[in-house]
Amino acid sequence: MTARRSIFMTMLALSLVAQQEEDLRSKSKIAFTPHNFVGSSVLAGSDSTVQDFTLCRQCHTPSKMRAVEALWDRSLNIKAFDIEYPNQNDADGNHFMDINNRRCLFCHDGSMATGFSPAQLSVRHQNQLDNQVALDKNYSLHLFEFPTNSSETIAPRSGDSLSTAQPEQVTCISCHDPHNNEKGNFLRHSTEGSELCLSCHKMANWDFASHGNPVDPRFAPLKNQACASCHDVHAVPPTANLLLENENTLCLSCHDGLQDTNLEIASETDLEAVFEKAFVHPIWWEENPGNPDDRFDTWSAGMLDSRSVKCSDCHNPHAAADHSQNPFIDGSQVYVKGVDSHGFPKSVADYEYETCYKCHGMNQNAGPGKAVGWLFARTNKSFHPIEAPGNNPFVPSLKADWSEQSMLRCSDCHGNDDPLEAQGPHGSNIPHILKATYADFPFASPDENQLCFLCHEEQRVVQSNGFKFHQLHIQDAGYACSACHDPHGSIEYPGLMDLNASFIQPLNGVLEVVQTEPGHGYCTLMCHDKVHPNQTY
Repeated sequence: MTARRSIFMTMLALSLVAQQEEDLRSKSKIAFTPHNFVGSSVLAGSDSTVQDFTLCRQCHTPSKMRAVEALWDRSLNIKAFDIEYPNQNDADGNHFMDINNRRCLFCHDGSMATGFSPAQLSVRHQNQLDNQVALDKNYSLHLFEFPTNSSETIAPRSGDSLSTAQPEQVTCISCHDPHNNEKGNFLRHSTEGSELCLSCHKMANWDFASHGNPVDPRFAPLKNQACASCHDVHAVPPTANLLLENENTLCLSCHDGLQDTNLEIASETDLEAVFEKAFVHPIWWEENPGNPDDRFDTWSAGMLDSRSVKCSDCHNPHAAADHSQNPFIDGSQVYVKGVDSHGFPKSVADYEYETCYKCHGMNQNAGPGKAVGWLFARTNKSFHPIEAPGNNPFVPSLKADWSEQSMLRCSDCHGNDDPLEAQGPHGSNIPHILKATYADFPFASPDENQLCFLCHEEQRVVQSNGFKFHQLHIQDAGYACSACHDPHGSIEYPGLMDLNASFIQPLNGVLEVVQTEPGHGYCTLMCHDKVHPNQTY
């Protein structure tokens, strides 16, 4: 019995020694950090540190009745701040301050320790020392539960040094280890190459994206500071998606061709100047449902209240790259949500037009006169080949780079009118954000229809190679292309014919254009008082 007791005591002593060594290792990491509130006079390894938990005592109050718990030893009385106040979410999904975060913010409120200043804390509620005030669910903060519907956010892998206080819940100690400052700022992972962020954020195409892994050596700094270039990891006051500022303003802070701060990486071209042109996508209009006078009313005739546009409506900043493996969508638009030709949402757009259809397709976002998706339908009599290759096997005016089987993108016509500036359908000095002039009135010279001649040989069109009356209408009568054609498509008529113009009238109640074979047929109508009874072409 005595031998057994001796063995037990020996094992207990060894266990205590091992525990003491673990305590020493833990304390040795704290001793030379800002969390050593005792000061440099008491360092790891001294008897007082080991025996009476001096370093721990400042934050934790040990109890002889139960195991050591994270109980604060601050005597400052803040009535509105109850560390143990239960963390509950209300019916609207607003998140109250988590207990674990309150323990950190008890000091990191700007009054005792660096971090969130009282001025910041008073702007919005999420870090305020009143834990009964909730954070608006429309704002993001790194004090939240992992979203169940996010395709880019995942909980840390098992064994990762990042931790969660509750299943899939982020707190201060998820990213910070208050006992270890080896990586700086008490972080559990290094921030180099966004290692810390990528522990929870898995973005499609990030390894090939221009922001995450730039090929151009001039933009190499982006690889290390990519996340910090756009996001504030604490975001006080909170902003949507933890952005440093308004999304569109933030994007243009770099995409203006200038480097205004050390964190900015100057883009090659000045996109901001393009958005100052006469005709642009309305990125400068901010949604403000509380003030109807501030809404962008010229596009708000549809079902939605606001017609403002964000850069992320067309671009995924985590995936955008110089090139795309998909020939039907530009690298700058990969992995963007879209709307298909029937008006149904898609998690990833496979074609450029599916990005455009979010506002210009057959869905509730398209206001009257703005929905053009129905004109591109492959079931139409004729259409420009946006959704599918064209159904006209006879288009002799096409330039050498195009054929009847070619497909177009919306950006082949809509884009910057200056080829030396930033490209894309951001802005133009020509109406409808067009790359070249296009007269949308009946009479115009060929010089005013240069948009059509980006793909069609001007001389072959004017000289009637495809349609024998082109010279008569264009050269002699001075008609514009839009006098007879819809640039998107036609449901009923071949050749993109548009018979809705006021100067085109039925003849004896008949209004028709009939194609009998490619390039030939007849029409019955009256145009500018000219009678065409079964006029053959």
